[in-house]
Amino acid sequence: MEQAMNVREIMKRFSVSALGGKKIPHGVSNPVFRKNENNEYEACAFIYLYQAKELKEKNIRRPSKWMTMNVRTGDIVEYDCSAKDFSSAAADLMCDLRAEEDTAFSAEYKKQTLAIFDLILKKYLVTGIFDKELNDAYMYMMLRMVSVGFKQFYIDLDLV
Repeated sequence: MEQAMNVREIMKRFSVSALGGKKIPHGVSNPVFRKNENNEYEACAFIYLYQAKELKEKNIRRPSKWMTMNVRTGDIVEYDCSAKDFSSAAADLMCDLRAEEDTAFSAEYKKQTLAIFDLILKKYLVTGIFDKELNDAYMYMMLRMVSVGFKQFYIDLDLV
């Protein structure tokens, strides 16, 4: 990988790669870490499709796809949840997009949250050690920013 990997680069690459680049209404989650079958940590995100009506009603279908990125090579693999799911939630589950709290999170809060991801990533890439305590802090801060309906999917995807 030519460029040093960071959370913004990961988010950008996930966004561009999702659904093979097709222009279908969708969203991509913030990244989390997940240990793969080779005991290596990867960056992961889930993909959710939506229709305008669902978005307006703030109630969309659960994620239907997810992807992983090898943080050393940048290689991305996308999975369909019908073939390989990351969650035990029902396939027809609808997710509430409303916030749990009426708290508006500042740009600085988001920046600090993503900076923790970068600390975890850098430590892992340099030392090979995954910092579970820092990951717990990242998940705590990040989960405060996400909708009620997606919290469990972030927790399910964060398999550390």
